[in-house]
Amino acid sequence: TPQAPHLVVTVFMRGLLKHLVTRIYFAHDHANAEDPVLKLVPVERRHTLMARERAGSKGALEWNIILQGQDETVFFDC
Repeated sequence: TPQAPHLVVTVFMRGLLKHLVTRIYFAHDHANAEDPVLKLVPVERRHTLMARERAGSKGALEWNIILQGQDETVFFDC
């Protein structure tokens, strides 16, 4: 099954016993609706994986990684 365009991100940092793996998807890509990995993520959490156009810029995208809390980025087991 084809996947939507995305970037795989691995996070390494002091204090983590295991690295974290996540994905960045592009918010307005129509292929997101059929992506098999994205479909595994609850709808209310998918926004944590979406790069969005940066306010006040033309074409620049922004994505923030949040390690804990209400809008914690979705991480995948590898």
